[in-house]
Amino acid sequence: MQRKPKRPKPPGRKAKRVRPSAPPERFNEEPVVIRARFAAAGESLKILSGPPSALNTIELARSANELTDRSIRQVHAACHDGHRVACRSGCTYCCMVPVAASAPEVLAIATFVREWFDEARQAALDRRVEANISATEGMDMNQRDRVRLDCPFLEAGKCTIYEVRPIACRGYSSYNVEDCREDYEHPGTGVEGHTNGLRELVFGAIREGLAIACKSASVEYRLLELVRAYKIASEDSTLAETWRSRPEAFETATGESVFPGPWSDELDQEFEEVYRKAVNDLERRKGST
Repeated sequence: MQRKPKRPKPPGRKAKRVRPSAPPERFNEEPVVIRARFAAAGESLKILSGPPSALNTIELARSANELTDRSIRQVHAACHDGHRVACRSGCTYCCMVPVAASAPEVLAIATFVREWFDEARQAALDRRVEANISATEGMDMNQRDRVRLDCPFLEAGKCTIYEVRPIACRGYSSYNVEDCREDYEHPGTGVEGHTNGLRELVFGAIREGLAIACKSASVEYRLLELVRAYKIASEDSTLAETWRSRPEAFETATGESVFPGPWSDELDQEFEEVYRKAVNDLERRKGST
């Protein structure tokens, strides 16, 4: 009997998860992940309950970013595993892979660029964005993960939007720069990167919490491909204020056109399961207060 072919797994780095050795009980993996998700969802829902405005959109991203930074510091303070994060300014090996971000994160980046980049610098960024989109047009996520292109937001090896970089960029880290170099030089070959697994779970939970809040508020909650979404946001200065009433605004930066096939299906299925559970838990918590 012919075997049914296995469904492709979502692309990504094969990370060797380094767990904390005997951390304090309050930092056991499951509780800290759950707390991060609920903290992100709760704070985001508060902000989304206010009137639509550009300031509220920026606050939504800022809140999630600050929670990510704070949670990561707590994770590392509790992890006595003998490892040190190898990431340093100027090391850009992980800045070559595709990044997914939420609408508030993208809109905060576009606002930051308008406020802090002069006209010439914005024009140079726009050219890099266009080049990146042209170079990856028609590729699925597996193909993109094998193409090492500089992130358009890099200048001379430095992140120009570091203050408002996406949650994914804040969350990823490595314990060994040689692993990163090998992955960069041999993309798609299954190089194992040594990283902190709990840190990745926590930043993923925060991103889920933000998405849960956005879906509950009936606004764009899907992950967007960063470069394409930024192009949309950069071309419409009103979007930070109006995105909540324009569900189609980022359509060309997400969905089947950008995340085709099983990768998109698995993301959607996983999120729906998390969303249903989180909403039920939130309702129970409301009822008990």
